[in-house]
Amino acid sequence: MISFQQVGKTYADGTVAVAATDLTADSGRITVLVGPSGSGKTTLLRMVNRMIDPTSGSILIDGVDIRSKPAPELRRGIGYVIQNAGLFPHRTVLANVMTVPRLLGWSKDRARERAMELLATVGLAEEHAKRYPFQLSGGQQQRVGVARALAADPPVLLMDEPFSAVDPVVRKDLQTELLRIQSELEKTILFVTHDIDEAILLGDKVAVLNTGGVLEQFDTPTELLASPKNAFVEGFLGADRGVRRLSFFPSETVPLRTDPIVTLDTTPAEVLARKSEQPWLLVVDAGRRPLGWLPEQRVPADGDLQKVPAGDLVSYGHTFAVDRDTLRAALDSAVLSPSSRAVGVDPEGRVVGVATVEDLVPVIRAAQNGSTPENGR
Repeated sequence: MISFQQVGKTYADGTVAVAATDLTADSGRITVLVGPSGSGKTTLLRMVNRMIDPTSGSILIDGVDIRSKPAPELRRGIGYVIQNAGLFPHRTVLANVMTVPRLLGWSKDRARERAMELLATVGLAEEHAKRYPFQLSGGQQQRVGVARALAADPPVLLMDEPFSAVDPVVRKDLQTELLRIQSELEKTILFVTHDIDEAILLGDKVAVLNTGGVLEQFDTPTELLASPKNAFVEGFLGADRGVRRLSFFPSETVPLRTDPIVTLDTTPAEVLARKSEQPWLLVVDAGRRPLGWLPEQRVPADGDLQKVPAGDLVSYGHTFAVDRDTLRAALDSAVLSPSSRAVGVDPEGRVVGVATVEDLVPVIRAAQNGSTPENGR
């Protein structure tokens, strides 16, 4: 647990970087600091490992004041991940990850074993160990940065906008990987970002900071989205905060229809019967994987789908996983589909059923009326 007790930072010229702040980052959880530039989020983070010293207040880790230890000793017990990874360019990936354990006096064999274990944990193959940072992609470098920060098994991990320098697709992968690793290791993580979507996705609790390091609200993501405390927080969350809140409700209660689903081998009579009731038919292959939507005007007059050119099938957009995705993913799937229907699939990608936007409305309404959100957030 990291406790900030009336912690503030004022520079010699009178600039207030962090106003007096009381904040507790719970053990084994991800606490996210989010806010615009100049809100003091990075300053607050760096005060934890004494890269910056506060001018007032106290910071405690598990009840122990950070000033009770020499700064180098304190830092060796805290993992630190920064933007662009900050790897040593002249050292291999393996040597980078082994750095802190070796500084702590671990044997070379023990440090190497730990490093290889962590490279696998962050999703890097064994052959990456012998490479140098310049031989890796940006996303791979960030994975090495996370592995290095975890090498000595620190209870606390500080992450300063670690994913902001990579493209959106890689960033999403890294966010997913962090949540997976955290589910296994349960570190106390303090994470800085300027991206409210990232904060809501990753944070068990989120601290919204204003210019001058003023803490405006500290809450769970769902409470933050449901009840912003003032105009600044509401504005920072954006106009679509209601849609974001759907990210915390599972899609498993979405009613799914199977009547629009057909295969190329469905009998012509059955196809024509379904066409009379459905403006769109979802064509799936023999393994029930989606091939595309077929609008009623493109259904052959005799109902024989074998005659349908592949080009007549319209893209289904993207699917949502019924067992693990959220209402937001289901709604997004429906809104982006040319048929206004979401395609729900099982873990193997087989189609379970489809849901129209109208089907989703009562489920969304139930979520808005106070049903328990996913993960208790």
